[in-house]
Amino acid sequence: MIRFEEYRHCIPVQIRFVDIDRLNHVNNACYLNYFELGRVRYFNQILGGLINWELEGFILARTEIDHIIPVLLNDEIYCCTRVIKLGTKSITIQNSIVKKTDAGLLLECAKGIGVLVAMDYKGNNSIELPPNWRRAMSEFEGY
Repeated sequence: MIRFEEYRHCIPVQIRFVDIDRLNHVNNACYLNYFELGRVRYFNQILGGLINWELEGFILARTEIDHIIPVLLNDEIYCCTRVIKLGTKSITIQNSIVKKTDAGLLLECAKGIGVLVAMDYKGNNSIELPPNWRRAMSEFEGY
């Protein structure tokens, strides 16, 4: 089971029929989309007005996923997101897909790590994390 208190940001995820594969569970490729939904909502909430996404932001440089238990079409699932490391030019994000059981418990179905690099989109080059981005994420995460 997941320690839900480790995450300060969780969103519900709607499972679509198209997400289901021949084995009647969510296809492994869909988890990347769920993680992306979590990241986007995290950034909108935490970095909201601090980033002009036309000029700067993040690109995904690396991702990995551990699949633990299957997710089915009618499961109630959530994507939990947190920043676990702030580097000079990058951040490391941890995601967890959890599903609610009939007893109300949250079971971890998949977990993943993503490394995102801060970018100047116009110049097409990496940048150091701006202090206001770093501060907003640190304060939200409590470190």
